[in-house]
Amino acid sequence: MLVGDRLYVMALLGPAVAYVMLLKVIRILTQHTVPGVLGFVDQVRSEVLVNTAFAGVWVGVMAVARGRWGRRLALVVLHCSVLAVTVWATMAHLFYIKTGSPLDWAMLEVAWRSRGEVGAPVAAELSLWYAVWLVLLAGQATVGPWLVTRAILRRRPARQPRHQPALRRPAVAAAAMAISGALLVPASTAAGFSRDPLLNLVLSPIETRKFSAPPDTAVPTADQLPNRTSLLETTATRRRNVVMVFLESVRAMSTTLGDPTVPTTPFLKELARTSLVAENAYTVVPHTSKALAAAHCGVSPPLDMEATEAKPKGLYARCLPRLLADQGYRSAFFQSATEAYESRAQLVSNLGYDDFLPENRVPKKGFVEANYFGWEDDIMLGPSRSWLSQHSNRPFLASYLTVTSHHDYRVPSSIDVQHLSDDPELNQYLNTIRYQDRFLQRLINQYKELGLYRNTVFVIMADHGEGFGEHGLRQHDNTIYNEGIKIPLLIHDPADRRARTLSTPIQPTSILPTVAEMLGYDVVGGSYPASTLRKPSGEPLRLACFVDDRCLAWISGTEKYIFHFGQRPDEFFDLAEDPHETRNVLAKQDRRKIEAVRADLLRWRAQVRGMTAVAGS
Repeated sequence: MLVGDRLYVMALLGPAVAYVMLLKVIRILTQHTVPGVLGFVDQVRSEVLVNTAFAGVWVGVMAVARGRWGRRLALVVLHCSVLAVTVWATMAHLFYIKTGSPLDWAMLEVAWRSRGEVGAPVAAELSLWYAVWLVLLAGQATVGPWLVTRAILRRRPARQPRHQPALRRPAVAAAAMAISGALLVPASTAAGFSRDPLLNLVLSPIETRKFSAPPDTAVPTADQLPNRTSLLETTATRRRNVVMVFLESVRAMSTTLGDPTVPTTPFLKELARTSLVAENAYTVVPHTSKALAAAHCGVSPPLDMEATEAKPKGLYARCLPRLLADQGYRSAFFQSATEAYESRAQLVSNLGYDDFLPENRVPKKGFVEANYFGWEDDIMLGPSRSWLSQHSNRPFLASYLTVTSHHDYRVPSSIDVQHLSDDPELNQYLNTIRYQDRFLQRLINQYKELGLYRNTVFVIMADHGEGFGEHGLRQHDNTIYNEGIKIPLLIHDPADRRARTLSTPIQPTSILPTVAEMLGYDVVGGSYPASTLRKPSGEPLRLACFVDDRCLAWISGTEKYIFHFGQRPDEFFDLAEDPHETRNVLAKQDRRKIEAVRADLLRWRAQVRGMTAVAGS
């Protein structure tokens, strides 16, 4: 290889390898728990081996390339591969910094399926600096080596030998050894995080396939689906109105109800004095469309990333709006978010609502955008008043989905911003919760002004929580810890103003049978959970991350187990002694118990997916 060629190749590969390694070091140092020396070596060695292999392969290729056009072709491919590797490493790095999760094949599938919807969330995170960053990367991968080589050779005027000793065998040997080592890097800590981003992209869909349901898992049949359910009128039936309010991304720990020291929801706290409050309510999947399906339909939502619940035949149960429609109820679903995301209009139709009023169908004058998904929640108050005035002559179900506290947490100008946290992003989030509390107060006052309050049952809950790095994770889809899954949930009945609390862990799947019981109906013809808000069964809760094969969780009493599909060590927490989930006591648990719980979770996941498949066939 000529001296100039050698300089050129090293000027291209050297900075690229150093850049990828620097990004990994930054990610290690910004983890929730920074490892010691041995842990650092364990987490960085995949990048060392993969990048050694990458450099070795290309040094070998350039050493054996022959002919003018052969060398030019190899050089073009080398430039493209360096650019691809550095851009992918940058994307994986930024995704981890923003979410705390590795960027893998499953996340790419999510992005591809929702490619028309991801632009706004991505744009909300970008700034001019990111554009400059990418321009510099592109410059280094294109003209950088030429500039470096030219500058060095100008300072070495002495004649150089035409060729240097061949590097074929050493380069090929080094590359082969590095590739073998990279592929064999054990997942002793967190496989997805420890692996080089490119290697993780390749191996992640293969690795998780080894986790399948136990052989004794029963395959659901069509006659086992709760899709022939109906409400049976009894002597206790009272045709009262029902209101469901879903608070977007509100975690229990950030409400005054969940933590009296947090002054975010004084109205919700006051409302709880005359309500039934679930102190340990957990969403099934921390994702909005999944939470809506679980709360309305009384069953676990489809456990996938395809928004199956919003597809024709995507739900395998009859849901509350449809059951109440059989009893003469009219229904409407209001949201301050756009109807476009995840086919929300189709989901609302699948649930059985008569009317759907998203932000793009209501007046916006005098209001401000809350985020890339929609407008401030007060935009629903006018349409709500109009609809209620038209349909108050018959019983109704009216539901409201807020959006103001969704990422990227813009506080509407109609409310003052208080200092509630030193973390600027968390402070914005907490203030959006304050805004939602004011919206909730205005909404209930509207029912009082219209004379509908006393004859209405109010179900108020969050769809999921939100992470702010408490366990290294941000936002919600994969935040399986309490900041992501533990939600406020209360039922306010003006006809029964007793203050009651329920400490038994429950999920929103209990809402359907509970509402039916409060209205005096029997649920017949289908299998739903018991009305656990009144008669808790003690059945363990089962939860899942939104992303396939990322995590499952099991909660029984104060015990919580998290299965991470090998992406990180499994975890077991005693929530009574450790409510913030800081001490993993898995090593103290009986191995057979953990294996049984893991098998139970995998069986549950397979059964839910089986019922979804049967319903859609």
